[in-house]
Amino acid sequence: MPDPAGGAPGGPADAAEDAPWERPPPRRARGFRAATGFVFLCSLALAMVTWVSISRPFDPGQAEAAAVRLAPEVARAAAALPAHPGTVVALTYHGVDDRDGAQSTLTRERFGAHMAALDAAGYETVRLRDVLDLLRGRPVRLPPRALLLTFDDGRLTDWTNADPVLAEHGFTAAAFLATGRIVEPGTPSYYLSTKQVRALAGTGRWEFGSHSHALDDRVRIPGDVGAPLPNRIVAGGRPETLDAWRARVRADLARSQDFFRRTLGREAAAFSYPFGEAAGNDRRAAAALPGLLRDAGFRAAFTGEGVPDGHVDAVGADTPPYRVDRIGVRRTTSAAGLLELIRAAVPAPPPHALAALPWRGDGAACVRHGADLRVTGDRYGACVLGGTGVGGPNTSRWRDYRVTASVSGLGPRSGAVVAVRDGAGAGRPGRVEVVVGDGAVVARRQVGDRAPVPLGRARLDGPDGGDGARDVAVEVRGDRLTVEVEGARPLRAALAGGSGPPVDRGGVRLGITARGGCTVTFHDPTFVPLGGR
Repeated sequence: MPDPAGGAPGGPADAAEDAPWERPPPRRARGFRAATGFVFLCSLALAMVTWVSISRPFDPGQAEAAAVRLAPEVARAAAALPAHPGTVVALTYHGVDDRDGAQSTLTRERFGAHMAALDAAGYETVRLRDVLDLLRGRPVRLPPRALLLTFDDGRLTDWTNADPVLAEHGFTAAAFLATGRIVEPGTPSYYLSTKQVRALAGTGRWEFGSHSHALDDRVRIPGDVGAPLPNRIVAGGRPETLDAWRARVRADLARSQDFFRRTLGREAAAFSYPFGEAAGNDRRAAAALPGLLRDAGFRAAFTGEGVPDGHVDAVGADTPPYRVDRIGVRRTTSAAGLLELIRAAVPAPPPHALAALPWRGDGAACVRHGADLRVTGDRYGACVLGGTGVGGPNTSRWRDYRVTASVSGLGPRSGAVVAVRDGAGAGRPGRVEVVVGDGAVVARRQVGDRAPVPLGRARLDGPDGGDGARDVAVEVRGDRLTVEVEGARPLRAALAGGSGPPVDRGGVRLGITARGGCTVTFHDPTFVPLGGR
């Protein structure tokens, strides 16, 4: 039968019906296939980029040091910082990062401002070996403003952000590594890798010490949590024994030294206590810790991690080698605040004319008049040198000296007080007081509000110099006190021994004891440093 379309059976029309795939696809189908292919190619490219990114070793580069312009007041404070020959200011940092909000981490801008302020103040960095030689009493040449920069933990930002700033200022630093946290090259980490440690060493700017191997996290101690290095911890539900503490600490120090031998080819000579803590819950452990550090090859150990809330001294030849002070720095420490902390840590030079110094009253009114200092009070009070703590003079190196003055206003209702080796500016309690009254001279040791400890007494027999005036000289040398007052025999006393704290360093107070409102005047009070003991 003929085909209704006019074609023969089996012709082109039938072939088109039997093989529809040979027809051109509709426009919508062609668009869908193209989009699917594009998505597939994009997915494949993304997968390849992700694989390359994941498989690529983690190896961040160094950031460029940002330009810093010091505020005028900071520049003036930097220029006014005094030199301190023979001592070293030690600072400790942790991280330098704009994205890390930890209190121990400084922003890059603030860290740059710190380094710029130190540079403007004329500070020059020294090496750990210089500090070790100083502590051992070996000859060492130090710049007049010597600085040791340290970084605790071994964070990645030592490499990425801190080192470029150090390079800009020509500074060196020491990184104290928590060696158990240092990772293999290519491993993403908050801490350095062994490759970066070697790279820092290769710059010539960095030295390395230990911050323990794995004792840098607080753990359970009896009744609390604390640093695991100086404390006996809770192990197996019970406080560990002293022998177990020794074994644990020895093992950790050995593992840390092994890291340095493998990574840098030599052991570390310096250590910094995790959390800055050298003493814990057992006095026997605190006494034994320096020996364990020494046995492990460490020749010095640094305390101090946070911003100091007490007295900190610059490092000197008399600094205990396993209790080396550092000034801790935090995110909130401004450049001006850093300079104030440094000023409080450096030793104040011995004065000469005491009346010319800045005095403040503590229970008394203090008025300077030419070469005289007038002290007025109605009971007991003193003139204190420029306050105490941060902002006051650091008198920790005022040890052997002689104070002289002619004192007037002495009478039945008033006496003069000359206090020497006052520990307020030396981070120590106590002082030695010499009280010159109307009929006697008394020497005593005074600690806080405790009852004074008598050291000696001498009677005043001779006539005064008129108007109740007498020449007074008080000398401290080593552990000996000598008092000479016009009209009395010399009074001598030993300062060592006894149950109180040592009074072996510190500054001067000039004061009054009175009944009712009285004034005593110190005419031309003078401070004379003495030679060796």
